[in-house]
Amino acid sequence: MRTYKLAKGWAIFIYISAPLFIALFSWVIIMPFVPSVNDDINPNLFWIFIPVSLAMITLMVVGILDAMKSKFVIDNEKIYTVSTFSNRQMMFNEIRGYRMIDKYIVVESNVEGRKKIKISTYFSKVSEVEVWLNDNYSDLDVVDAMQEKEEILNNDEFGFTVEDREERLSKASKAAQILNIVGILIGAWTLFFPNPYNLAILASVVFPMICVVVFKYFRGLIRIDEKSGTTSPTIFWAFFGSCMGLCLRALLDYNIFDYSNIWKPMMCIALTYIVIVVAGNKEFKFNKVEDYFKILGFLLFIIGYSYGSVVTLNSLYDTSNPEVFGSTILNKRISSGKSTTYYFELSPWNYQKEIDEVSVSKELYEKLEKNDSVNIYFMTGRFDIPYFEVTE
Repeated sequence: MRTYKLAKGWAIFIYISAPLFIALFSWVIIMPFVPSVNDDINPNLFWIFIPVSLAMITLMVVGILDAMKSKFVIDNEKIYTVSTFSNRQMMFNEIRGYRMIDKYIVVESNVEGRKKIKISTYFSKVSEVEVWLNDNYSDLDVVDAMQEKEEILNNDEFGFTVEDREERLSKASKAAQILNIVGILIGAWTLFFPNPYNLAILASVVFPMICVVVFKYFRGLIRIDEKSGTTSPTIFWAFFGSCMGLCLRALLDYNIFDYSNIWKPMMCIALTYIVIVVAGNKEFKFNKVEDYFKILGFLLFIIGYSYGSVVTLNSLYDTSNPEVFGSTILNKRISSGKSTTYYFELSPWNYQKEIDEVSVSKELYEKLEKNDSVNIYFMTGRFDIPYFEVTE
């Protein structure tokens, strides 16, 4: 019998960090009852802080218990797992095979309805488990890929002969690889080095259209999502790179004054893409929950792309004459995270009747100080989406 438990390094990390988090969130719970703290915080926030803190404390406690109790065992005739909330076992002759999924090894059964066994890759000597499974059972991702390839090579939709189908599959793989590389490069260009600006924006707007054309041309040989256990290539990164680069560029560059005219064209673009992609696509059968999550994930990318397209094109093709107003910097701050954003708090100006905080470039932020004057260039936009720019 071989037993595998959480690796010692991870166990020590959990035993040290979890109690610290428990203490932190316990303090958050008792904060409302400490007068000196309670006076400085909006009482309504405690309705959010307390439930979140209780949930996090529960999660930390479960983490400690799981670190102490969880294990995977290879016995004489079976395998089984023990954890805080469940115990599962599977006889050797019931094992169909295994898959490597993110941070788990998933063992599947050949018995219908039998639940899978998940083995954490954070267990000590988990490589021994991989070797044992590889020596005795099939990698189901490899099996599924071989079966899918066989189905493609036997499908008359992809060519008259096996050779024709193999050539078409090879072309689809090369096309997907090129699209993924170009999509990532366009996204990086648009986000980090948008020069010349107009060309970078237009490339990001047009490229997803090219992806859809190629996707439809190969009639199911190319996938939208990234999935293991398939021989079909994916263009996930082509969409991700170009769509996110354009979306983030729009968020960084434009201060939209009124969003009311954005939503209609944005949703029309997004729904058009979804209908074109899903129509006649066997990848989305909608008989599993994961199919709906695939569509939701793709929809999020396309919504970001739609927003970026509408906002940037609204400015690039704007022929209106800007109105110029004056304002004063009341305060300034920097927001740091995965990216750094610079903000000015401005006094009211013409259309803006209240104090408002707007994002500005790093150069302008460093050049101007509190109480300095700025100009507001107000434009109506090509699609009647008003926006403004802050300058010296």
